[in-house]
Amino acid sequence: MSSALIAVLVILIAMLVLGSPVVLAIATAGISYFLIKPDMLGSLTMYVHKFYTGMDSFVFLAIPLFILVGELLSQGKMMDQLVQFSQLIVGRFRGGLAHVNVFGSMLFGGVSGSGLADVSALGPIQVKMMHKAGYKKEFAAALTATSAIQGPIIPPSIPLVIFAGLTNVSVGALFLGGIIPGILIGLAQMILIVIMAKRKGFPKEKQDFTLKNIIKVTSSAITALMLPVIIIGGILGGFFTPTEAAAIAVAYAFIINAVTMKKIDLRATMRALNNTIRLSASIYLIIGFTSVISYILAIERIPSLINDLVVASNVSPYLLLFIVNIFFLLNGMWISDVAQLLLFAPIFTPIFAGMGVDPVHFGVVMVVNVMISMITPPYGMALYLAAAISDSKLSTIVKEAFPFLLVSIAVLFLITYVPSLVMFLPNLFN
Repeated sequence: MSSALIAVLVILIAMLVLGSPVVLAIATAGISYFLIKPDMLGSLTMYVHKFYTGMDSFVFLAIPLFILVGELLSQGKMMDQLVQFSQLIVGRFRGGLAHVNVFGSMLFGGVSGSGLADVSALGPIQVKMMHKAGYKKEFAAALTATSAIQGPIIPPSIPLVIFAGLTNVSVGALFLGGIIPGILIGLAQMILIVIMAKRKGFPKEKQDFTLKNIIKVTSSAITALMLPVIIIGGILGGFFTPTEAAAIAVAYAFIINAVTMKKIDLRATMRALNNTIRLSASIYLIIGFTSVISYILAIERIPSLINDLVVASNVSPYLLLFIVNIFFLLNGMWISDVAQLLLFAPIFTPIFAGMGVDPVHFGVVMVVNVMISMITPPYGMALYLAAAISDSKLSTIVKEAFPFLLVSIAVLFLITYVPSLVMFLPNLFN
């Protein structure tokens, strides 16, 4: 490892610790390598080249499209329908609104593919409902943040699309592999709510469980619930690629909201486009600048050195999976989920594939791991967003979220060492 690479890592870590935006930290660290290492100054044009080519991927076009789907549904108030459907399914149990929070995130995860979109769209509704029913506002906000990590795991999933684009693993297989782990996280959180409900005396909501109300609520939510069926069914049936599926999902969401139900107008559509542009731009900038860091690591032969170290140490895949999981969890405390995927997926995927670990299994495990970073302090963006929408103290939300963080980590290690939980559906559909 050269002194220039050490300087890059020091600059990157220092800027992140000091609270610099992730994009700025990665961009500054990348360009510093070309300025510090004497023989690289003449290759400064590679910085721009790698920045552009890192974003130039057909698969990555699905990212802004899936974000736009979530924004269109949010502007069309379809979130209210998903919440009502969740209340119908799980709202009648003790702690019903807490269950609704988790189940609603599970449903919305099958629509938008973004955890932060989940918190933004469902958070204000869920926190308000739970606080009005007698729950602590901080608990409601913490549950909203922790339940949102299902969103980027249950397909369609933006992080799984990114992983597929970096490693050439099948998007369809990754989408299928993420279904059971995403549901398991939701079920684990709901089991924890059952335990808490008895100890803390959570309220029990009354539900109109008549046939008439069941038909009414289900029919109003069916248009949103059909989206994941269209996306997954189309990909598995070979009718279109994941990127084309995202485009079709946008068309479907727009037609349903703007034309059929007339729930959004031109102004709401422009808001959805504006929000999509902002979020997509931040993701693409991270992708571009992190591609420069990946190029630097390749020049320094870091992937080869890590592979040689693993081979020389004769470590078992199970032990290495444990070590890498801990590594990702610690990194998640100060590096964003997208940055981790971009930096480490191309390095570790070939290593594990060479050890006999299916790339689909490793991809889902890695995505679940880095999604947990959304709720790990001090970085945890979902925690910050939940604090903002609920007007609560971040420290209190972190305390309330801690039990849900632990059960999510437990599910992570469960799917790590029981690969069939990930591989069952991909193998079933060949």
